[in-house]
Amino acid sequence: MSPVRARPTRALAALLVVALALGVAGCGEPETDVDIPARDDGRHVADLAGILDAEQLDDQLAAIEAGGLDVVALTYTTPQANCGEAFRAGLEFATAWEADVAIVAVARDGDFSSTDDQRERCVGVRPVDDFAVPGGLREEIAEGLVPPIAAENDWDEVFRVAADRLAEELVEDGG
Repeated sequence: MSPVRARPTRALAALLVVALALGVAGCGEPETDVDIPARDDGRHVADLAGILDAEQLDDQLAAIEAGGLDVVALTYTTPQANCGEAFRAGLEFATAWEADVAIVAVARDGDFSSTDDQRERCVGVRPVDDFAVPGGLREEIAEGLVPPIAAENDWDEVFRVAADRLAEELVEDGG
């Protein structure tokens, strides 16, 4: 007598596919660690980390909005500061404030002012519509223009440069 080999049935195969899909869906990104405030009076800045001249930046971003691009700025601290956190928070923030683009800076406590090479912080640019801001422009800002300024902890300049570059590229009259 020869051994009988079990063959998976279609039902078992379908069950495995469903289980795999549920497993993958459960492995999503973590939630952001920021309580986004309501947008009052059309303001453009939520400086929860207290590192910016918020009034001056708000005036700059209001001028950019007058040209047709609503850019908002968010700073905050969290133990899970990293670029993924900044990217996720940027979308959440821009969506909540009904803006076109968010510039977000996130750091661990004390790392916005630290000069230690081990500091954990990130600045990112996140549009609500991924096609509204070319990936190359986001990369230019977050990986080229901003890091040398952030290394000096000049956060007002970080946001000014990022906002100016967005306006230069995306506002028809150049901002």
